[in-house]
Amino acid sequence: MQWLDGLDKRSDSELKDAVVPKPADFSGSKYPTAISTVRITGAPEFVEAAGSFLKPLLDFEDDTTRVEINLQQTEDRDTGELTDNYALYVSIAQRG
Repeated sequence: MQWLDGLDKRSDSELKDAVVPKPADFSGSKYPTAISTVRITGAPEFVEAAGSFLKPLLDFEDDTTRVEINLQQTEDRDTGELTDNYALYVSIAQRG
């Protein structure tokens, strides 16, 4: 919690300036790379509330970059059955 408490609130432009887009020819594992990707998991209400903070990233959508958004219901690892939780993945990618 100390780490979070020590962070300043960033402006929309500071958030956008910190993004490293995924190259158009990118393939394979995402680790380790400097590519910016966000994953939010939890109850639908939490995913929606936390995802709303990422709205400034929509400004990247244009002829050269796209905003990749993937929202999916999560599975229980043991049973493979769908849970009531969701996972939201957001990244910025160069168009190829």
